[in-house]
Amino acid sequence: MKIQKIQRFILSILLGSALLTACGKEERLMYQEDPRIYFTKFIVNPDSIVYSFAVGADNVQHDTAWLTFRIMGSAADRDRVIAIKALDSSTAIAGYHYEIKELVMPAKAFETRVPVILYRRPGLKDSTLHVVFEIDSSADFLPGYSDIPNAAANKLDRLHYKLTVTDQLLKPGNWDNSLASNFGTFSQTKFRFMIQVTGRTNWTGAIFPGDQAFYIQSVKYALNNYELANGPMIDENGERVVFP
Repeated sequence: MKIQKIQRFILSILLGSALLTACGKEERLMYQEDPRIYFTKFIVNPDSIVYSFAVGADNVQHDTAWLTFRIMGSAADRDRVIAIKALDSSTAIAGYHYEIKELVMPAKAFETRVPVILYRRPGLKDSTLHVVFEIDSSADFLPGYSDIPNAAANKLDRLHYKLTVTDQLLKPGNWDNSLASNFGTFSQTKFRFMIQVTGRTNWTGAIFPGDQAFYIQSVKYALNNYELANGPMIDENGERVVFP
């Protein structure tokens, strides 16, 4: 009896392993036949891009932002078409405020960057517009997966990406947490001066400590020279521009 029980136990293990192996093969087969794609996100700006023409030269009429896509499954030996759509809540107009020329995952690639051409339109001086892109189904890909639970409706998952465009000088999202201790209270006048002196236009990304020390020294020195020649610099709020 004991031998029969042992034999049945071993048989059940073998059958279970066979079923798991079969299921695994079936899942892998389905996975390979069902390629999917999603937006790749980063630590900085994980679900959005904010672009302002105001940080650049006045004669710049168009520029480029980038969307990054990654596939689920294996790379293919041919180019494959990516499909996205703009949500109805978007305020930026395709073909007028932005344009995406080609949405393709290149052959043998797992990831690609797609350019979005942004246009400097007169209305952007007085407004901030946005478009929320959503992964759509194409002949080659289905939408990937959502990494955000339903409870976090205020965040965008890996199937959505938000692009904001304006011609206003916006306060960087990390100013209060990262920049205020070294550069003081934000004002557009101060921020524009910082951009002109340092040549840096992207202040939302990580800044190496050595670079930040150089920027602080540079803007203080430049402001001192400005005041010697012109007197105090006054911002749009009527306050004197100072650096701590």
